[in-house]
Order: sequence, then structure tokens, then C-alpha cells
Amino acid sequence: MFLTGRKKNQFGLGIDIGTKGIRIVEISKRKDKLTLENYGEVNLDVAGKQFFRYFDKNTLNPSVENIIRAIRAILTESEIETEKAVFSLPDFATFSITFELPSMTKKELESAVGFEARKYIPLPLSEVVLDWQVVNNNEPKAETIKILMMAIPKVLVEHYKKIADQSGLKLVALEAEAIALKRALIKESDPLTCLVEMGFQSTNISIVDNDFIKTSFSFDIAGKDLTLTLAEAMGLDFGAAEKLKIKSGLVSDNDEVTTILSSVLALIAEKIKKVIRDFQAKENKKVQRMILSGGTSNLLGIVDFFKESFNQPEFGGMEIDICQPFKDVSFPLGLEKKISRSGPVFAIALGEALKKFEK
Repeated sequence: MFLTGRKKNQFGLGIDIGTKGIRIVEISKRKDKLTLENYGEVNLDVAGKQFFRYFDKNTLNPSVENIIRAIRAILTESEIETEKAVFSLPDFATFSITFELPSMTKKELESAVGFEARKYIPLPLSEVVLDWQVVNNNEPKAETIKILMMAIPKVLVEHYKKIADQSGLKLVALEAEAIALKRALIKESDPLTCLVEMGFQSTNISIVDNDFIKTSFSFDIAGKDLTLTLAEAMGLDFGAAEKLKIKSGLVSDNDEVTTILSSVLALIAEKIKKVIRDFQAKENKKVQRMILSGGTSNLLGIVDFFKESFNQPEFGGMEIDICQPFKDVSFPLGLEKKISRSGPVFAIALGEALKKFEK
């Protein structure tokens, strides 16, 4: 969708290739004002496909060729002129781990991280690209250094290079979804927050403290499981179950639909609780809020479900809400409802576009 006239501004372009769709966001910045210039989406036909993790299969689903065609279509329809793009990597396509090392110099740390990587990465290091960051820089007297490390299969990097090149784009960076979400949804002054991105293929949990991702975890229970479980229980094909899920959510007059969807969401909630419990026990800090994003967060009644599920003393007082990533971004009048509804789906692409303006 083309939104505004072109100006002599800086432009950032973010592209999120998900299991169910491809989203693109173009943002401009003039002085301190951010403006949504363009955004677009292509939904992919996922019915009947087999889902997998990229560490299990070195390929993309859908195919590279279909992704290229979809990106070209969005760029053409939205009249996007920016060529330099940042692409997101699905968290289930990467491997991340948090570990601690004794306090040491920066030079020593580089060697130590490489050595530790061999313990945790399930592929030969020659087959991956490693990225890592210190997550307790704000604790100068700490006796240990906490490291968040991510690994990306090189074959996947080559896929993305091909996608960018044949789409007429210049690949500036590849980034994990968790990092893009943090950039789009978190300010440095924000309280200790649990980001929950519920997509179609997987759910990704990140706990952010003082603008650092302290822990990140991904698991394969998400939107597809809501649909598949509903289809199996009610004797529906995948497409019909997906439509029923979207239309009814957790506020359906049909108690059976609510019960089925709630049973899957309960599994997701328990996974989130474990991540938060482990973090709180280890860090002796309390998570103060949870922000939901991703397409599944648009499920009707989902906020009330999570508020009830987390209504326990150990999580007491935790704020829970759906993200509004465009709240600090200008866009044309009349799009408020559409942007509010689309925000959770476009949050990752927005975060990638905002990378352009990082200092």
C-alpha cells in the first residue's frame, strides 16, 4: 500500500518472510519523526504443507522462487523504491543459547565464545555464521559475563542473498526475529518485559531487561496447531478450520470451539510460564509485563485468556496486552483501525526497517 509522497528523507526497509506470509514495511525518518511510507503483505498457501526446522532440512518452505515472486509483487504494487533491505530470520531457523563466562578481556572473550560455541551448536562451526552479544554490559562489577549467542546455517544465508539479489534488493543485514521485535516494541526505559511472538509455525519467547535480550526460547506450538487441532476434532478441512478459528476465537457461542482452542493455548501458556519461572529464579527479578505479537495474537479473546492463565501469585501484577508497534509512527488518517489490527503481524518487519536509524 502506497501511503505518502517521496521526500528527501532517510528510508528503512524491513522484510519478514514467515511460514504463512511475507510482510514488508518501509519507514522514513525526518529529524526525529518516523513515518510509515509503505507496507505490503502476501499470504502464502500453507494448507497441507509439512513444517520443519531449518536445522533439520536445509531448504526454505515455500521455495526461494515463490518467495522472490511474492516480494517482487509487493515491491511493485506498493511502489517501494528503497533498495537496501534488512531481512528477518525466523527464530526456528536459528539456534540461540545464553551462557556465562568468567570476566575477561575483549580479546580473550572472542576466543572463548568460539570455543564455547562448539559445545552448544548442533552443526559444525564451518557450516554456520555465528553472532553474539554481551547481555550484562550494564553490570560493570559482575564476576561473570553473560553471552547471548546465535548461529545461522550458511546455506540459509545463501538463500537470503539469492532472494534479495533476484528481487532487486541489496541485503544489508540478516537478523533474528527476537532482535527486530525488541527494536520495534521496547524502549530502554521500559520495565522487565516478556515478548511473546505467536506465529503460524512457532512461538518465540524473549525476556528483555534494560534493553538487552536476557533469554530467548522457541518452540513448535503455534497458530498451525490451533487450526490442526480444531480441524481434527470437528472433522473439518484445514481451510475451513482456519476460517472458523479466525471468526470465532475464544468468544464463540460454540463451547466446543472455545474448549479446543483453549486446550492448545494452555500448552503455549505453560511453556511461557516455565521460561519466566526459570528467569525469575535465576535472576531474582520479576517480569512486570508481557507483550503479545504475531498473527495468533489477533485471536479473539486471547488477552483475557492469558490474563486468567497468569493470574497466579508468582506472576501477580503482570500487565498483558497485544503490541501496538506503530504507536510512535505517523500514518495517514483513516488507517487507525487497520494499522491497529495489522500491527502484531507487521511488528517484525517494522523492527527490521527501524534498524536503519540505529545510532
